[in-house]
Amino acid sequence: MINAIFDLDGTLYTGHITRGLARHHLTHRVKRMWVYFYLGTHMPIWWLRRAGLMSEAAMRELWSRHIGWMVRGWTPLEATRAFAWVAEQYVKPRVRSDVMARLQSHQESGHRVILVSGTMAPLLEQIGRQLGVSETVGTPLVVRNGRYNGASQPPVCQGRHKVTRLEAHLGGGEQNFWPQSYAYADSYTDLPLLERVGHPVAVFPDDKLAAHAKVHGWEVIN
Repeated sequence: MINAIFDLDGTLYTGHITRGLARHHLTHRVKRMWVYFYLGTHMPIWWLRRAGLMSEAAMRELWSRHIGWMVRGWTPLEATRAFAWVAEQYVKPRVRSDVMARLQSHQESGHRVILVSGTMAPLLEQIGRQLGVSETVGTPLVVRNGRYNGASQPPVCQGRHKVTRLEAHLGGGEQNFWPQSYAYADSYTDLPLLERVGHPVAVFPDDKLAAHAKVHGWEVIN
């Protein structure tokens, strides 16, 4: 089966999952301390990136690795209620209609559509349900004594590890379909995933990815 792999933030919709979680928590007045702590410790990382002292890949990896802090102490059931809200109230209204149309076209063609993101795996599952996608590959969270402890299971589903986790999800029997498969992403950090397939598509790409796509003749949705 041909695979059609879609990144989430910046590709399939216009927001950022961290903002969606923060909006939920502040709206419902839950775990606000963890929101402020997470943002307070991670915004300086963004400034380091802007100053050229940290790579984009390292910044994204840290933001994704620690995002579980915002659900620390919740049971999976408690977190699911929040995840469903984020999927329905934050992500779905911001979906790019043209990219979603492409996703649905793959489904109609019988292709295997998969969402792949550094987002927490259980949240990504809820987003998949809202968008009609049954297969998702995200970053699993660690559960201790029935509750999320704030940690993520390595490796974080970012950069080259998107390919690592996707290959583990697909299993050995799917490997022959890579040359016929499609991948959609917006960031240069997703280059390992885009280069893994026969049909890479740069979606509203950052400058580095746009330049790379132009040199290599890749399709661009912009």
